[in-house]
Amino acid sequence: MSILTYITQAEIRDAADELDGKILTRPALLVTDGENLIYAVDVDIGQKAPLKNVPIARGNFDLLYADAGNACRLRRSASGQYEVVGFSKELPGTYTRIAVDLTDLSLGPIEDITISARPLGYGELADFGGYGMVPYGAVAIFRGDTLLELRIP
Repeated sequence: MSILTYITQAEIRDAADELDGKILTRPALLVTDGENLIYAVDVDIGQKAPLKNVPIARGNFDLLYADAGNACRLRRSASGQYEVVGFSKELPGTYTRIAVDLTDLSLGPIEDITISARPLGYGELADFGGYGMVPYGAVAIFRGDTLLELRIP
């Protein structure tokens, strides 16, 4: 592809006002001034790295009960930052990468690069330091089968 194609794709992506994403963590308190509470979540939008600490829009109390793996709708604010404004009907898909050798047209191994999040099961809690080291409700974030991060509530 030409450089003009890359520039055009970047402009279209940056001009998007609303995106669909996947919530990776449970809502956590980001900021408070004593009266107002702002909660935030991590969101996967299909880019290389997920968005961290995306605030939940004010007055949207349904999203405070969102769990890891829920589809969400993001809207770009006037300052250029995204905020979660509601649940979405579309969920980002599965992303795979296949290496291709162009000299002999052979295919390499298929690599799953999908980012997914889920609460750890009872049996998996014992794998991370024994009983009691990781509390119930911990959320694991994976890229394919590789553990990226462990979020403890």
